[in-house]
Amino acid sequence: MGRDAAKEATKKAALVSSECMSKMHDLSVQRIELFKETEGERKAWLDEMVALEKAKAEEAREHCKMMLEIERERLALDKQRLRMDDEKKEEEEDERILAINLDQCQPMQRMYYQALKEDIIQRMMSRCHGPNQ
Repeated sequence: MGRDAAKEATKKAALVSSECMSKMHDLSVQRIELFKETEGERKAWLDEMVALEKAKAEEAREHCKMMLEIERERLALDKQRLRMDDEKKEEEEDERILAINLDQCQPMQRMYYQALKEDIIQRMMSRCHGPNQ
């Protein structure tokens, strides 16, 4: 191989190398563009996930508020029911005491039940006429 042939081979190798480098550069640019697109898509997906999680958290918060309000209403109704039960029991006890025949009681029992009857009658009078009279 002569000098001219060696130069020609070197030029060919340089040209092939240059083409290869150019193609490598193009592939690198394409890869970077693809990465940017992929990164953009990933960011959009993450933004969507964050928005969904926020909506889910807000929905859970609203559900908790609603459940808390329902629980408060239930407790208020339970409290009212218990108060009414207590009033009914007190009324039944008052009726039982008022129905006791004092003539058949021992002297100490008579004094006890007489005092209870007077208290019951006084309470009934204050309910009917109001607390100021």
